[in-house]
Amino acid sequence: MHQLIQSNQTVNVKMIFMEHPYLDMRRYNAPTSRTEVAAIFVGDDGEPPANRDICIYPIGEGCKNISPINQCNDPMIYPLLFPRGEQGWSNEMEHVEERRSAKRNRVTQLQFYAYRLSARSGFSLLHSSGKLFQQYVVDAYVKTEGSRLNYIRLNQKNLRVEFYRGLLDALTTRASNNNLRVGKLVILPSSFQGSPRSMQQNYQDAMAMVRKFGRPDLFVTFTCNPSWPKILNAMQGRKRPENRPDIVVRVFKMKLSELLDDLIKRKVFGCETFYIYVIEFQKRGLPHCHILLTLDSSSKIRTKDDIDEFVSAELPNINANRRLFEIVTKCMVHGPCSIINPNAPCMKDGECSKQKHSERRQRKT
Repeated sequence: MHQLIQSNQTVNVKMIFMEHPYLDMRRYNAPTSRTEVAAIFVGDDGEPPANRDICIYPIGEGCKNISPINQCNDPMIYPLLFPRGEQGWSNEMEHVEERRSAKRNRVTQLQFYAYRLSARSGFSLLHSSGKLFQQYVVDAYVKTEGSRLNYIRLNQKNLRVEFYRGLLDALTTRASNNNLRVGKLVILPSSFQGSPRSMQQNYQDAMAMVRKFGRPDLFVTFTCNPSWPKILNAMQGRKRPENRPDIVVRVFKMKLSELLDDLIKRKVFGCETFYIYVIEFQKRGLPHCHILLTLDSSSKIRTKDDIDEFVSAELPNINANRRLFEIVTKCMVHGPCSIINPNAPCMKDGECSKQKHSERRQRKT
C-alpha cells in the first residue's frame, strides 16, 4: 500500500469499518469524534500486533527494521517533540536509588510514560503539540499494552495456565469437532484488565453481591464535561480539551472521587449497603461512570414523596438558584439545532436525529 501511494500520488485510500450483524453496535460502532487521534490495527480479539514494522533508512544503506521498544524509537518518530534527540524508554533503565527495591530496580514502560505525561510548571513542548501529543499518547498506550501481552505470551508457565485444564480441553474438543487445527493457545489471566476472564470475573462478583444484599435501588450516571472550569483553567484557555486527555481524565477522577464521598461518606441518599461502579469512555472520547447503589432498609425509596426528594423533572427556579438553572438548561436540555445550529451533535444528514422522538412525544401530549 505504501509503495502504491508513492508511485501514484493521486490514489484515493478509503477506510471502511466492517460491522458484523450479530455484534452489539453500541460497543463496536465507529467513534463519532472527528478531532481525536486513534490507533487502528488488525488482530485477534482486539489484540495489538506483537511485531510492528518500524523501518529506518540509514544514509548509504537499505531499509532496516527496529524494535518498537528501541530507546531511539520515540526521537526518530517524533523529532518535533524531541528536538534534542532525548532517548525513550529501554528495559535497562533503572530507578533512582531511593526508589529501588529488592524485587524491582528498573523502570517499567508504564512508569516511564506516566513520568513523561506528568504536568509540571513552565512550558512543555510535549503538552503543547496538539494532535501530535494525542498520537504520542496513543502510540505509548499501544506499545505498553503490547508489552504486557507479550509478557503473558512468553510466561504462560509462570502464570500457571495448566490450572485452566478444563478450558484447554474444551477448546481442543471444539476445534476437533469443527475439523480445525489447534495452534498455540495463549490464555489471558483475569489480572489482565479488559480481558474476557477479567470481565467475567467482575460480572460474577457483582452478581454475588446482588444475590447477598439485594437488587440496586439507584442507578447514577456521572459524565465528564469538557467545559468544566478546572479543565479550562488548567489548559489556560489556549488548548482544546481533546488535545489534553491527561487533564480531562485527571479532573474527571477528582470529581468522581468527590461524588463517591458524597454518596458513601456524606450519605446524601441515606445509608448504603454496597455500591459498584464502572468507568467507560464514550464514543466521543470523554469518560463517564455508571454507579449502582443498594440502600439500607431504613433508607430505601418506597413512596412518591421519597422519589420527589431525589429526582426532579422540572427546571430549577432561576431566582432561587440561578447557577443550577444555567447548568441544567445548558447540559440537560436538547437544542438548539436544525437551521439555528447545524453543527449540533444531534444533527445527522442535515436533520435532527431526535426529531422523530420529539414529534412522538408531542403527539402523546
